[in-house]
Amino acid sequence: MQTEVISFYSDIDSKTYYSDHAKRLTEQLKRFNVPHDIREKPSLGTYQKNCLSKPAFIYQLLVEKQRPVVWLDIDSDVRRPLHIFDQFEGNADLAVTCSVNKLHAAKASPIYIAFNSKTLDFLQHWMFMTRQMMNNGQWFDHEALIGILHSFYQREGFRMKFIGPEYCVWPGNENENSIIVMGLADVDSKKEALKKLGMNEELIAWQSPGTK
Repeated sequence: MQTEVISFYSDIDSKTYYSDHAKRLTEQLKRFNVPHDIREKPSLGTYQKNCLSKPAFIYQLLVEKQRPVVWLDIDSDVRRPLHIFDQFEGNADLAVTCSVNKLHAAKASPIYIAFNSKTLDFLQHWMFMTRQMMNNGQWFDHEALIGILHSFYQREGFRMKFIGPEYCVWPGNENENSIIVMGLADVDSKKEALKKLGMNEELIAWQSPGTK
């Protein structure tokens, strides 16, 4: 794989969940010879605020590198090589995985992002929405992403590609063919944010299994 993976980690709640997973992801990407740039970023104090800073980080690195990148959440578990992203260079502005092959089910990781004026505009819109959410204390980067995906999907000339549900799976759904297993952090500020959104304890527990 030639497309570079980018990610960041910011430990919170006196836990090393994210730095531990940064080490694991780095080791996995090295094993599969995937170029990567993983950086420690000062925490903004809560899980929610750190999540909402994702599009600004992607924008920063995309401008810095001026070539396509793949965003991958730091607690992703990479089981197999990531060659699929290389096929998008020159053919797509953006590529996302979808759990049920529907736009509303798109995941916020992994995301392939080309370097051009269209993707910079996309990220600026995502950044604007996450700043609004950071100010009002509701929702996460994923909720902002879905609305913007719908908007840009309708734009003439914006090339969006979709990767099937088998490519990135939830913990507990993986098998021998799984390529990426999503991470679900177990940190206190995440649980508090989910409570404020009205999520029940059982679903919060499922969303927060921690290190595997």
